[in-house]
Amino acid sequence: MNSTFDIAILRLGVFLLLFIIPLIIFRLLNLKLSSKLLVAVIRMVIQLSLVAVYLETLFRWNHPLINGLWILVMIFVANLSILNQAGLTFRAFAPICLTSLLLTGSVIYTSFLILIEPEVLLNSRYTIPLMGMTFGNLLRGNIVALNRFHSDLRQRENEYIQWIALGATRIEALKPFFRNAVQAALAPQIGTISTLGLVSLPGMMTGQILGGSSPAVAIKYQIMIMTAIFTAVSLSTFLSIRFSIHTSFDDFDRIKPGLMKD
Repeated sequence: MNSTFDIAILRLGVFLLLFIIPLIIFRLLNLKLSSKLLVAVIRMVIQLSLVAVYLETLFRWNHPLINGLWILVMIFVANLSILNQAGLTFRAFAPICLTSLLLTGSVIYTSFLILIEPEVLLNSRYTIPLMGMTFGNLLRGNIVALNRFHSDLRQRENEYIQWIALGATRIEALKPFFRNAVQAALAPQIGTISTLGLVSLPGMMTGQILGGSSPAVAIKYQIMIMTAIFTAVSLSTFLSIRFSIHTSFDDFDRIKPGLMKD
């Protein structure tokens, strides 16, 4: 098999009827999730259909400049989504988070050149999916880390003040909060890595096998992308929190008000 078996639209529509099963369960348990599920399914179909359209366009143009611009769009959207879902104010943290994402993206893209030839990596069929998977996982990690760091700091502000009063530097006083936030972001990633191939076949590997690639080739790509994802989450969360420290405190080591949305 050299290409993926195409699925007829009508058959896919019939397959979507499987959502009737969870709807019945919601009804039996009196869960008020039916409308949310229906809206989510409709949004999924529309959004993925639009994704198919613009990816087909990107693949058809296949220009390095356009690919680079699209990666920048992904970074800006990820930046906005991270701050919004982490509950942080855009004005205070947008430049910091954006810098972290740009630096991380540059490191990861450059690292891909170790394994993939430049003329191949510049192809939109490689660049867009690889960077998309990286930023998708990076986004979730940053939301968890930034929210945990700043919410814990606000809830346990007295603990931080006590460390400062005892003579600790700002970085020393923040180290427990820093450590817990990064750990919260990375623990799920480590769990995923440790169970790959045993609990589940990851998405990239499955997609390549369905597309006709041999399992051996698919596994090598999966190892590459998991390495890139974990490194990206680790680096971006570290940089985002580290950079945010400079704008979260005044000259007297006091936490500035208005950093998180109420």
